Amino acid sequence: MEGTERTIQLEELRGAGAEDLWLHFRPWVTPLAVAAVTVTIVLMLIVATSKSAWFLLGAGRGLVPEGYYHVWGFILTFGTVFGQAVGWLAGSAIAYYVLTLARFPSNWNTARWAMTIVYVGLAVLPFSAYHILFGGWLLSMPRVGLEEWLAANYPDAYWFVIYAHPVADFSLIPLALVFLAILWRYGESVQRSPLTQTIFALTVLATSLAVALSLALHSILVHIRITP
Repeated sequence: MEGTERTIQLEELRGAGAEDLWLHFRPWVTPLAVAAVTVTIVLMLIVATSKSAWFLLGAGRGLVPEGYYHVWGFILTFGTVFGQAVGWLAGSAIAYYVLTLARFPSNWNTARWAMTIVYVGLAVLPFSAYHILFGGWLLSMPRVGLEEWLAANYPDAYWFVIYAHPVADFSLIPLALVFLAILWRYGESVQRSPLTQTIFALTVLATSLAVALSLALHSILVHIRITP
């Protein structure tokens, strides 16, 4: 009889825990959906208007028909964007746990530090790794005539490779400032305001999009310059 009562109590606690978790997560459903749909549409428009750039990249060569390179490029970039966002979320949770193990208090301020540390890693680490691996010899390769060649043969790739490249790279600066401002200046509002939550989610996903596009652009440049 006593064992049955304990089982019932455990089940009640589990049910309450799941309900409490859902109550905390539910306000984020709409902001996350709005941010995800917005970023997906932006990525679709970018790929659709820079189709030949993805043919130059040749993502999926040998696995998908040549006519679907741009589709595969979209799928890979889409996976990178949302994979990084999920990685940021999981990394923030892990960082928070590690900070609490290091005797930081279990509060919102520690959570903000965890999210900030992982966000900086999300924005900086991919570029650092890329430039360490490829930056030196890529910069040393001649670039004379590249812009003219793209403009003459791949005009829709020209705007993406030449003009969108610095935009994707440098957009990380204002995005980081918005992220930090929301988190540290309006941090309490993130927990209550749907508008602030939507802007916050958009900022994180836009950062992931900028990183993914920058990596794709660098990869296109590498492919162009090493292909005879």
